[in-house]
Amino acid sequence: MELQQSPLYQAYIKALHWNTCDIDGAVVFYRKIPFIGTLAKLQRPDRLPYLPKIIMTLQKIGVTQLSVEPKEDVSQETYTTYMSTLSKFFRIMATPFIPTKTIMIDLSGNQKDIFNRFTSAKRRAVRKAEKNNLTIVESHDINDLIAIKSKGAGMFGGITTHGIDRLWKLFYPKHVTILLAKNDTNDVVAGILLLFWNTTALYWIAGATHQGKKMFAPTLLVWYALLMGKKRKCAAFDFIGVWDERTPTQFKEWKGFTKFKEGFGGTPVYYPISTLHK
Repeated sequence: MELQQSPLYQAYIKALHWNTCDIDGAVVFYRKIPFIGTLAKLQRPDRLPYLPKIIMTLQKIGVTQLSVEPKEDVSQETYTTYMSTLSKFFRIMATPFIPTKTIMIDLSGNQKDIFNRFTSAKRRAVRKAEKNNLTIVESHDINDLIAIKSKGAGMFGGITTHGIDRLWKLFYPKHVTILLAKNDTNDVVAGILLLFWNTTALYWIAGATHQGKKMFAPTLLVWYALLMGKKRKCAAFDFIGVWDERTPTQFKEWKGFTKFKEGFGGTPVYYPISTLHK
């Protein structure tokens, strides 16, 4: 079961004032939005629900707009055919809510193997961060992460951390942790919130100050996050999302952090994309 279909994630979604319903074994989130209508999201189900069932159920609860984001093992052809049928009954959202491409890092090898898969620039960055006397500590206070994310993101900090305190309360301590990077005066200059689900560590949210970036704190934090994933017996590390070259005009602002994430030796994973709006 993917994270988005889990009972914990359902509880989180409900805490954000969404409703949920089960359709043919898949959990759908839905919510009435002013001036838009009722929006439904189906994210990463084990299998796509039987079309007559999903159409009938969504119509019954008054859904007008729909987003379906399947697992990577659903073929593009199957997804396109499925969405073509649904588009006759609902308006299909053009922009995905979760990324259509990610980067996964294999954690099954030893630490040396994982580190050696980094680009030479990333390996140098880790060593420079260590020479800058950065220390990495684990935190058990979500406010630490919110503070550094808000400081790094400026006026947009509150938007990027909306609801994260509710997620923390539900997932802590078994399925979540925080790693912070501190300078030699004990100031926090960067941080990462990691989720753990099944055998995967997920790079959920990260932030850094200008000073932290200059000191290569984000790179050092990823290295420690990979080590934390191994410590938690994870087999893979998911960067959650990167810019998808198949839809080049979407999320162009992601290109910068995509280049950052590509330097750690992972493998790209692609999810089916909507072709109804090309």
